[in-house]
Amino acid sequence: MVKNTKLLIDLRIVCAILLVLVGVLVYLWAPWKSSTTRTITVSGEATIKAEPDEFQFSPMYQKKGTDRASVQQELIAKVNEVVAQLKELGVEESEISLASSTYDNYYNDGTSEITSNTVTITLNDKELSQKVQDYLVTTSPEGQLTPYATFSTSKRKELEEAARSEAIADAKKKAETTTGELDQKVGKVVSIGDNQGGIAMPFMAREGSLAADVASTSVSGLAILPGKQDVTYTVQVTFEIK
Repeated sequence: MVKNTKLLIDLRIVCAILLVLVGVLVYLWAPWKSSTTRTITVSGEATIKAEPDEFQFSPMYQKKGTDRASVQQELIAKVNEVVAQLKELGVEESEISLASSTYDNYYNDGTSEITSNTVTITLNDKELSQKVQDYLVTTSPEGQLTPYATFSTSKRKELEEAARSEAIADAKKKAETTTGELDQKVGKVVSIGDNQGGIAMPFMAREGSLAADVASTSVSGLAILPGKQDVTYTVQVTFEIK
Protein backbone atom coordinates (compact mmCIF):
# COMPACT_ATOMS: atom_id res chain seq x y z
CA MET A 1 0.00 0.00 0.00
CA VAL A 2 2.78 2.41 0.91
CA LYS A 3 4.57 1.58 -2.34
CA ASN A 4 1.45 2.30 -4.40
CA THR A 5 0.89 5.59 -2.61
CA LYS A 6 4.46 6.69 -3.30
CA LEU A 7 4.11 5.81 -6.98
CA LEU A 8 0.88 7.81 -7.19
CA ILE A 9 2.60 10.84 -5.68
CA ASP A 10 5.50 10.55 -8.14
CA LEU A 11 3.04 10.44 -11.05
CA ARG A 12 1.30 13.55 -9.77
CA ILE A 13 4.63 15.39 -9.59
CA VAL A 14 5.53 14.35 -13.12
CA CYS A 15 2.08 15.44 -14.36
CA ALA A 16 2.43 18.77 -12.61
CA ILE A 17 5.83 19.37 -14.22
CA LEU A 18 4.46 18.43 -17.63
CA LEU A 19 1.51 20.79 -17.18
CA VAL A 20 3.88 23.62 -16.30
CA LEU A 21 5.99 22.93 -19.38
CA VAL A 22 2.93 22.79 -21.60
CA GLY A 23 1.72 26.06 -20.12
CA VAL A 24 5.05 27.75 -20.85
CA LEU A 25 5.05 26.47 -24.44
CA VAL A 26 1.49 27.60 -25.02
CA TYR A 27 2.31 31.05 -23.61
CA LEU A 28 5.31 31.39 -25.92
CA TRP A 29 3.36 30.14 -28.91
CA ALA A 30 0.42 32.46 -28.10
CA PRO A 31 -2.11 30.84 -30.45
CA TRP A 32 -4.73 33.37 -29.36
CA LYS A 33 -2.73 36.06 -31.14
CA SER A 34 -3.00 36.55 -34.89
CA SER A 35 -0.22 34.75 -36.71
CA THR A 36 0.00 37.57 -39.25
CA THR A 37 0.01 41.33 -38.74
CA ARG A 38 -1.89 43.39 -41.25
CA THR A 39 0.28 46.16 -42.67
CA ILE A 40 0.28 48.85 -45.32
CA THR A 41 3.39 50.17 -47.06
CA VAL A 42 3.38 53.62 -48.65
CA SER A 43 5.93 55.98 -50.16
CA GLY A 44 6.34 59.52 -48.95
CA GLU A 45 8.13 62.29 -50.82
CA ALA A 46 9.12 65.86 -50.09
CA THR A 47 11.03 68.53 -52.03
CA ILE A 48 12.60 71.58 -50.45
CA LYS A 49 13.87 74.54 -52.48
CA ALA A 50 16.84 76.50 -51.16
CA GLU A 51 19.55 78.83 -52.42
CA PRO A 52 23.03 77.25 -52.63
CA ASP A 53 25.60 78.48 -50.14
CA GLU A 54 28.79 77.13 -51.75
CA PHE A 55 30.44 78.44 -54.91
CA GLN A 56 33.27 76.70 -56.74
CA PHE A 57 35.40 78.31 -59.45
CA SER A 58 37.75 76.27 -61.65
CA PRO A 59 39.53 78.65 -64.05
CA MET A 60 42.26 77.05 -66.17
CA TYR A 61 45.39 78.80 -67.43
CA GLN A 62 47.35 77.38 -70.35
CA LYS A 63 50.67 78.13 -72.02
CA LYS A 64 52.14 76.71 -75.23
CA GLY A 65 55.70 76.73 -76.47
CA THR A 66 58.66 74.71 -77.69
CA ASP A 67 60.65 74.67 -74.45
CA ARG A 68 58.96 72.81 -71.60
CA ALA A 69 60.91 74.45 -68.78
CA SER A 70 60.25 78.01 -69.94
CA VAL A 71 56.57 77.30 -70.59
CA GLN A 72 56.16 75.86 -67.12
CA GLN A 73 58.00 78.79 -65.54
CA GLU A 74 55.81 81.34 -67.31
CA LEU A 75 52.65 79.60 -66.21
CA ILE A 76 53.85 79.24 -62.62
CA ALA A 77 54.44 82.99 -62.50
CA LYS A 78 50.93 83.61 -63.90
CA VAL A 79 49.22 81.27 -61.43
CA ASN A 80 51.19 82.62 -58.46
CA GLU A 81 50.04 86.11 -59.41
CA VAL A 82 46.41 84.93 -59.55
CA VAL A 83 46.67 83.17 -56.19
CA ALA A 84 48.29 86.20 -54.57
CA GLN A 85 45.49 88.47 -55.80
CA LEU A 86 42.83 86.02 -54.60
CA LYS A 87 44.35 86.17 -51.12
CA GLU A 88 44.28 89.97 -51.33
CA LEU A 89 40.55 89.76 -52.00
CA GLY A 90 40.08 87.71 -48.82
CA VAL A 91 40.26 84.13 -50.07
CA GLU A 92 41.92 81.81 -47.56
CA GLU A 93 44.73 79.53 -48.72
CA SER A 94 42.71 76.52 -47.52
CA GLU A 95 40.00 77.51 -50.03
CA ILE A 96 42.40 77.24 -52.99
CA SER A 97 43.77 74.11 -54.64
CA LEU A 98 45.97 73.73 -57.72
CA ALA A 99 46.27 71.04 -60.38
CA SER A 100 49.03 71.19 -63.00
CA SER A 101 49.82 69.14 -66.09
CA THR A 102 52.27 69.27 -69.01
CA TYR A 103 51.86 67.25 -72.17
CA ASP A 104 53.01 67.07 -75.77
CA ASN A 105 51.14 69.10 -78.35
CA TYR A 106 50.03 66.73 -81.08
CA TYR A 107 48.56 69.51 -83.23
CA ASN A 108 50.80 71.00 -85.90
CA ASP A 109 50.66 74.64 -84.79
CA GLY A 110 54.38 75.30 -84.28
CA THR A 111 54.49 74.37 -80.58
CA SER A 112 55.52 71.12 -78.96
CA GLU A 113 54.64 71.61 -75.29
CA ILE A 114 51.43 72.55 -73.49
CA THR A 115 51.25 73.26 -69.77
CA SER A 116 47.97 73.91 -67.99
CA ASN A 117 47.13 74.82 -64.41
CA THR A 118 43.65 74.69 -62.92
CA VAL A 119 42.94 76.84 -59.87
CA THR A 120 39.98 75.61 -57.83
CA ILE A 121 38.45 78.10 -55.39
CA THR A 122 35.66 76.96 -53.07
CA LEU A 123 33.81 79.69 -51.17
CA ASN A 124 30.84 79.95 -48.81
CA ASP A 125 30.51 83.72 -49.12
CA LYS A 126 28.40 85.00 -52.01
CA GLU A 127 29.71 88.56 -51.76
CA LEU A 128 33.32 87.38 -51.87
CA SER A 129 32.44 85.03 -54.72
CA GLN A 130 31.21 88.01 -56.73
CA LYS A 131 34.53 89.80 -56.17
CA VAL A 132 36.45 86.69 -57.19
CA GLN A 133 34.42 86.31 -60.36
CA ASP A 134 34.93 89.96 -61.27
CA TYR A 135 38.68 89.52 -60.82
CA LEU A 136 38.95 86.22 -62.69
CA VAL A 137 37.40 87.83 -65.77
CA THR A 138 40.43 90.09 -66.02
CA THR A 139 42.88 87.14 -65.98
CA SER A 140 41.64 85.61 -69.28
CA PRO A 141 41.16 82.03 -68.06
CA GLU A 142 40.14 79.08 -70.18
CA GLY A 143 36.85 77.24 -69.60
CA GLN A 144 33.96 78.17 -67.37
CA LEU A 145 34.11 81.39 -65.41
CA THR A 146 30.84 81.45 -63.49
CA PRO A 147 30.94 79.33 -60.33
CA TYR A 148 29.41 75.92 -59.83
CA ALA A 149 26.79 76.58 -57.15
CA THR A 150 25.85 73.86 -54.69
CA PHE A 151 25.18 73.21 -51.00
CA SER A 152 27.82 72.93 -48.32
CA THR A 153 27.92 69.65 -46.40
CA SER A 154 26.29 71.15 -43.30
CA LYS A 155 23.47 72.83 -45.25
CA ARG A 156 22.86 69.69 -47.33
CA LYS A 157 22.43 67.62 -44.15
CA GLU A 158 20.10 70.25 -42.68
CA LEU A 159 17.94 70.28 -45.82
CA GLU A 160 17.87 66.49 -46.07
CA GLU A 161 16.72 66.17 -42.45
CA ALA A 162 13.92 68.66 -43.04
CA ALA A 163 12.90 66.95 -46.30
CA ARG A 164 12.96 63.52 -44.61
CA SER A 165 10.58 64.70 -41.86
CA GLU A 166 8.20 66.06 -44.48
CA ALA A 167 8.45 62.82 -46.50
CA ILE A 168 7.52 60.74 -43.44
CA ALA A 169 4.56 63.03 -42.76
CA ASP A 170 3.51 62.62 -46.40
CA ALA A 171 3.69 58.83 -46.07
CA LYS A 172 1.56 58.87 -42.92
CA LYS A 173 -1.04 61.08 -44.59
CA LYS A 174 -1.26 58.70 -47.56
CA ALA A 175 -1.60 55.70 -45.23
CA GLU A 176 -4.37 57.39 -43.23
CA THR A 177 -6.24 58.27 -46.42
CA THR A 178 -6.04 54.72 -47.75
CA THR A 179 -7.00 52.99 -44.48
CA GLY A 180 -9.77 55.53 -43.89
CA GLU A 181 -11.37 54.57 -47.18
CA LEU A 182 -11.35 50.96 -45.94
CA ASP A 183 -12.80 51.87 -42.54
CA GLN A 184 -9.50 50.99 -40.87
CA LYS A 185 -6.97 52.93 -38.84
CA VAL A 186 -3.23 53.34 -39.04
CA GLY A 187 -1.26 51.73 -36.22
CA LYS A 188 2.36 51.97 -35.20
CA VAL A 189 5.28 52.13 -37.62
CA VAL A 190 6.78 48.75 -38.49
CA SER A 191 9.70 49.95 -40.61
CA ILE A 192 11.08 52.96 -42.49
CA GLY A 193 13.25 52.70 -45.59
CA ASP A 194 15.17 55.74 -46.79
CA ASN A 195 15.52 56.37 -50.49
CA GLN A 196 17.15 59.76 -50.75
CA GLY A 197 16.26 61.55 -53.94
CA GLY A 198 19.19 63.95 -54.13
CA ILE A 199 19.87 67.45 -55.31
CA ALA A 200 18.99 68.83 -58.70
CA MET A 201 22.05 69.72 -60.76
CA PRO A 202 22.48 73.45 -61.38
CA PHE A 203 22.67 74.96 -64.83
CA MET A 204 26.22 74.86 -66.18
CA ALA A 205 27.37 77.64 -68.46
CA ARG A 206 28.96 76.72 -71.76
CA GLU A 207 32.70 76.11 -71.86
CA GLY A 208 35.43 77.96 -73.71
CA SER A 209 33.99 81.23 -74.91
CA LEU A 210 32.30 82.43 -71.72
CA ALA A 211 35.30 84.27 -70.29
CA ALA A 212 35.89 86.06 -73.58
CA ASP A 213 32.21 87.01 -73.86
CA VAL A 214 32.13 88.49 -70.36
CA ALA A 215 35.42 90.30 -70.75
CA SER A 216 34.28 91.89 -73.99
CA THR A 217 31.13 93.31 -72.42
CA SER A 218 31.85 94.32 -68.83
CA VAL A 219 34.41 93.29 -66.26
CA SER A 220 31.91 93.33 -63.41
CA GLY A 221 28.68 93.04 -65.34
CA LEU A 222 27.91 89.38 -64.68
CA ALA A 223 26.11 88.87 -61.38
CA ILE A 224 26.20 85.58 -59.49
CA LEU A 225 22.60 84.38 -59.54
CA PRO A 226 22.48 80.75 -58.35
CA GLY A 227 18.70 80.71 -57.99
CA LYS A 228 17.25 77.89 -55.92
CA GLN A 229 17.91 74.17 -56.15
CA ASP A 230 15.70 71.24 -55.17
CA VAL A 231 16.51 68.78 -52.42
CA THR A 232 14.21 65.76 -52.76
CA TYR A 233 13.83 62.96 -50.23
CA THR A 234 11.67 59.84 -50.43
CA VAL A 235 10.90 57.18 -47.83
CA GLN A 236 8.99 53.93 -47.69
CA VAL A 237 7.08 53.44 -44.47
CA THR A 238 5.25 50.31 -43.35
CA PHE A 239 2.44 50.82 -40.82
CA GLU A 240 0.35 48.34 -38.89
CA ILE A 241 -3.39 48.38 -39.63
CA LYS A 242 -5.56 48.36 -36.52
